[in-house]
Amino acid sequence: MVSAIALQVPSEYLDAVTRGIPINCADRLKFCPHCWTPGTTLEDFWLSPRSLFCFLCGTALRDSCANCHEPITSLKFRFCPYCGTPYKESFDSLASTKTQ
Repeated sequence: MVSAIALQVPSEYLDAVTRGIPINCADRLKFCPHCWTPGTTLEDFWLSPRSLFCFLCGTALRDSCANCHEPITSLKFRFCPYCGTPYKESFDSLASTKTQ
């Protein structure tokens, strides 16, 4: 468990790897980049394998970084550890994307 914390990897992933159990893509974290507040728990409905869009606002759920496309393994932090892009979209970026 200490190694999982040091590596910033969910302990479930390390357990699966050490036992030789494949990590199902349904086990990947998904969240709404518009509704999710960093540091809070995820909505259970977002984690459903069938969920593709947020049930609150209709935004596409995200399971990887919008910039570098690396899978999101932990939502303890607000930024991607690989490229520094914020996981949560700002209202300014949403507005500029919709007007283009």
